[in-house]
Amino acid sequence: MNDWNEGYITDVDYTYGFYKEMAPAAIRFALLAAGYESPPVDRFSYCELGYGQGAGLALLAAANPGGDFWGTDFNPAHAAGAARLAGEAGLKNLHVFDDSFEQFGQRDLPQFDYITLHGIWSWVGTEVAQQIVDFIRLHLKVGGVVYISYNTLPGWTHALPMRGLLSQYVEFQSSQADPIGNRLDGALKLLEDLNQIPGSYFHRTPQLAERIKSLQGQNRNYLAHEYLNRHWQPVFFSQMVEALTPAKLTFTAHAGALNCIDAVNHTKELQAVLDRISNPIFKEIVRDLGINQTFRRDLFVRGPRRLSRTDHAAGLLDTTYALVTERSKCELKIKTHVGEANLQAEAYDPVLDRLASQGPTQGRALMTPAELERMGGASRLLQALVVLVGTGYAQPCRPIAKDDGSTAASTAFNHVIIERTLRGDASDFNYLASAQLGSGIVVPRLPKFFIRALARQPKADTPTVAAAVWDVLKAAGQGLVKDGKNIDGDAASLQELAERYEEWSLGQKPIAQHLGLIA
Repeated sequence: MNDWNEGYITDVDYTYGFYKEMAPAAIRFALLAAGYESPPVDRFSYCELGYGQGAGLALLAAANPGGDFWGTDFNPAHAAGAARLAGEAGLKNLHVFDDSFEQFGQRDLPQFDYITLHGIWSWVGTEVAQQIVDFIRLHLKVGGVVYISYNTLPGWTHALPMRGLLSQYVEFQSSQADPIGNRLDGALKLLEDLNQIPGSYFHRTPQLAERIKSLQGQNRNYLAHEYLNRHWQPVFFSQMVEALTPAKLTFTAHAGALNCIDAVNHTKELQAVLDRISNPIFKEIVRDLGINQTFRRDLFVRGPRRLSRTDHAAGLLDTTYALVTERSKCELKIKTHVGEANLQAEAYDPVLDRLASQGPTQGRALMTPAELERMGGASRLLQALVVLVGTGYAQPCRPIAKDDGSTAASTAFNHVIIERTLRGDASDFNYLASAQLGSGIVVPRLPKFFIRALARQPKADTPTVAAAVWDVLKAAGQGLVKDGKNIDGDAASLQELAERYEEWSLGQKPIAQHLGLIA
């Protein structure tokens, strides 16, 4: 039997994706917010194990021309696609392979500042997991960081039978000749039927109903990779700590900066329990139980070094921040593990206003001494910056000199992505690269074409942009939809495009300009 895939689903391609927490600048900020030193974000080496389609890794290479990016994914179709994307975008700092983790570790590789894995740990068996640990032990620098995300217990406990049924239906009940999407549809229908039967496990577990409903609307390729691998095992945080200990790794921080602020993540009751616990590992174990954790994004460091209080504050103030959400959509009410939390206007509105008007700005340049005093002091500003990054309203920028030419790679990459979107290829990849951020930003389908038109005519007015976009859409055999109905005719289409461009110009266009997506 050909078992090169180790039980991992290779019948269908994985979905395109990008996760901003994996960007070096984001990893640095998460470590900084937790009070730790981080690897460099200007010149560094970076490796992703199991990069899927590779679009996310390619985006990071484009947005960080000073980085050296490596990766492997043992699906040769993924590797071929990633190599093709790198070639089209002219990315000389991206090296992709279709090796197993063991084979990849035997190559002549650099020592890495960053090693990342998104979801992979949950889908591999014991032998492959050991290969991952061996790779990290051999190839991570002292002071280097590992980003690892994985399904966790206890949050997945009640859903284990559901996953088992999905997998077993596809294996035993459906025809192997049927497309995977059809087989999953049959499995989901069975879940729905069982959910309606009084006394069934699903009927007695009410929290499963919402999860089953959500599965119906999800991409079938994603569901196949998420639920149908032979090896599928959520783990407790303590098990992850134990597994990574031989690689001399220490849990250091959550990848999401917001997680380091207890006030917005814990109820008063849970915080009272956690305050009685001194051991940081055991505290994480109890915390996961307290919030019913289902998924973790963790940062482990080989030899973490704490910052002094002075250096911690200076690091946050010296970081440059960029608003990536329209100012009008930055609500002062955010969703957390404990429900909704209200942000105080006197601390957050001035920061949001300044970032919206000035563009990317260093933390210490955001407020005058008088404004800081009215806000409640520098500590309030620091907390506000961490929260705004944690909510996704803002992102930290990488260190970059003005006009250093580093936008060339991101511009070339974005051109490739936009042209692919126009052809219908990678249409679910709604990100473009920003050299300012060293990361990606969400750009839906139509705004991509606005950016394309402006790249050709930077000073074009609204009718000109609308006409340019309509010309390429017609040539590609594509049209517009409004309120679920197709828009017919040139005049109506041009009017709709003009209205959408004006709306985009008032909201997202200034952000795109600040981040270097358009001139």
